Amino acid sequence: MIFYLKNWSASIINGISFISRFQEDLNPIYNLPENVAAFAFRTTINKGKFSFNSELAHKINDPKGGISYNNYASGSAAMANLTYSERGLGIIIEAHRVDNFDFRSDRSANGKELTLSFIPTITKQHTYTLAAFYPFATQPMGEFGLQGEVNYTFKKKSTIGGKYGTQIYLNYARVNSLNGGHSVLTTEPSETHTPMLLSIKGEELYFSDFNFGFKKKINRKVKVIGNYVDLIYNKDVIQGKNYGKNIHARIAILDINYKIKPKHTVRTELQYLSTDKNNEYDIDQGDWAMAMIEYTVSPHWFLAIADQYNFGYTDHDGIQHDPLHYFNVNCGYTKGANRFAVGYGKKREGVFCVGGICKNVPSSNGFTLSITTSF
Repeated sequence: MIFYLKNWSASIINGISFISRFQEDLNPIYNLPENVAAFAFRTTINKGKFSFNSELAHKINDPKGGISYNNYASGSAAMANLTYSERGLGIIIEAHRVDNFDFRSDRSANGKELTLSFIPTITKQHTYTLAAFYPFATQPMGEFGLQGEVNYTFKKKSTIGGKYGTQIYLNYARVNSLNGGHSVLTTEPSETHTPMLLSIKGEELYFSDFNFGFKKKINRKVKVIGNYVDLIYNKDVIQGKNYGKNIHARIAILDINYKIKPKHTVRTELQYLSTDKNNEYDIDQGDWAMAMIEYTVSPHWFLAIADQYNFGYTDHDGIQHDPLHYFNVNCGYTKGANRFAVGYGKKREGVFCVGGICKNVPSSNGFTLSITTSF
């Protein structure tokens, strides 16, 4: 539903959605609801250089399977973001709150199986390899997150902008638990799931990410991109591990593009990741470095050679891991909406996220073939 307010020079777009799941109650102990409904309201307001988006969702009580069906509380999710945009300047501020909103087509499903609710992460999605080592995944049972970003372009022929102008950005995101957001398992069903509406100070930190960068065209042939990322990653919560201490990582990235001649470009990436350590063991997998060189013949061909190097580390079982190289060669061909690529090399084990959905990828060594098409 769209409204245009002429006197206010603004437009308002409203929407509503509804979904209901039926699942027969076969539990001999607990009385489980067979019909579980969820609904959402959303609003977008556009006025001049400002845009405001919000959505509020509610889910009725939906006890999950597993050890206990103790949580009979309802669930909710809310998000809001405000953006400001003009020539050379963009600002975005957003927040979201999620509480007991794990909704699936089968109440006994786990992991990423059969989800009906998609809650995108509020944090920045990094595209560079080492910066994406520690991606955040939304915690549907309870979290509160904030993010802000400023993008600014210095004008051409200014002191900082130079001949071609200079783009910079600054981003910060933080996600923490809700006060009272996780129900404590009890032997009896409970509806005492009453977290605070907003809770930041003193709550358990799940993830924080402070990053900034720049894009600079040096001349007609050379472009440079630089990024720095400082993040804290709660591996116990996000991956269900038992590290007992958050990972604090710092990543520096330099990306250089050189145009040899029309349609022929060489791109070089240099990346370095450093993690905090203690006296007995490395908090995670220690320090990493990466170098890549890519040759592209637009719009069809590319060839890339990359090496990720782990400097070695001591895990918290006291086992010393030797330094390792993860060398890869990839080449491919793109035609219209189709992309064909073949590669050879060693890939490390890790958690990878695309569009807010994360999955564990096992380590591998050998040939890979991928065919991608869009229609």
